[in-house]
Amino acid sequence: APAMDGYLRRKVPEKMNFKINLAIVQGDGIGKPLGILNANSLVTVSKESSQAADTILAANIFKMYSRLYAPLLGTSVWLVNQDVLPQLFSMTLPVKNVAGTENVGGSAVYTPANGLAGSPYGTLMGRPIILTQACETIGDVGDIIFVDLKSYMTAQKSAGIKTDTSIHMLFDYDMTAFRFVFRMAGKPWWSDNIAVRDGSNNLSWAVALEAR
Repeated sequence: APAMDGYLRRKVPEKMNFKINLAIVQGDGIGKPLGILNANSLVTVSKESSQAADTILAANIFKMYSRLYAPLLGTSVWLVNQDVLPQLFSMTLPVKNVAGTENVGGSAVYTPANGLAGSPYGTLMGRPIILTQACETIGDVGDIIFVDLKSYMTAQKSAGIKTDTSIHMLFDYDMTAFRFVFRMAGKPWWSDNIAVRDGSNNLSWAVALEAR
């Protein structure tokens, strides 16, 4: 029992952390936080014309970056599903010839200058990348999200995780019962995205890429 107690007190917060992250990204707001992908304030960037399925292009990244509200760029992060990594590793910045036609190849966007021998960058457009299973798999809306998490509001019940142990609940089975409770709510501070003074593209605290 003491060993199991120590294991559960380590493992349960890990499981709760996953459920909380999933709710913050994808929650529908019914009995759980309202997630980024279900917020009215989310901006979804269109894919490129003729873009292949399950791909992410440098042009997608540039357009997502340009749709985040400028004062928030300094605290923004990329939330990324791990399935996206192969796309980042092979992403290049296309170059054009004098005729304006894109040539094959181009400079690497994410892989370091010394190629596969070096550790990949932990940033994209200068902002940190956070790998999380709360994001959708490659090709779906939410596989990569550019977001300022400080614009997401959470509230939790004081005292954090409440832990209870009972040897009486299942006494006749000679078992010890454990109970863990954590209460929190969350939603974006923004109720909607905002129109720019001059231009047609709305800006937001959170930007996603449409399904490909």
